[in-house]
Amino acid sequence: MGRQMKKKTDFSDLKRQERDNRRNLIMDAAQRVFAANPFDKVNMRQIAKEVGISPGSLYIYFENQEALFIEVSLQGADKLIKMLRGLDKGDPSCVAKAALAYIDFITENYEYLCMMQHSMLYGKFTSADSLEKLIRTYRELFTEFDAVLKNVAPEAKLRTYSHLFFASLNGILFSYGRFPERGGDEALVHMRELAAMFADLFTKGKPLAP
Repeated sequence: MGRQMKKKTDFSDLKRQERDNRRNLIMDAAQRVFAANPFDKVNMRQIAKEVGISPGSLYIYFENQEALFIEVSLQGADKLIKMLRGLDKGDPSCVAKAALAYIDFITENYEYLCMMQHSMLYGKFTSADSLEKLIRTYRELFTEFDAVLKNVAPEAKLRTYSHLFFASLNGILFSYGRFPERGGDEALVHMRELAAMFADLFTKGKPLAP
């Protein structure tokens, strides 16, 4: 009896693992498609083709395209939040550390930055649940930036400073992440230099007017 139960459990675990693997393959393919195209220019057929399955099979794992986009976005955001959460935020030097860590992370996960840009510029999400998930995740992200900047920014303007920090680092990445004259390691070195300079100005500069 015990052996039969064990076999049944093992089989269930195997089926669950297989389902998770297929779901992850779909999300990886969707990330590539969403990163290359605005949300409203993508359809499930394109994603299915990228995965190598029938379009109908996608709906076994995701209710619709919006749900798939949100899950892929949240996956990238969660990794970023965990990375920032792991930084030592005890002194002003963490501003430069966070800036460089952010540049490194996005360089290695550039598709996520492209998706973020597309969602901000073109995303028209119809589900209240999707919007709530995105808003909640961005709040978590900015909470981590708040923690990074709390020693160098006035408390009353802390969230505004976090928005500036986030937007400026993304500006560096958008400008030079795929710059034709700088590729690979050269681009990363240049972006890290710009990020370090920005962090230095940010730390030593005068606070914004209240």
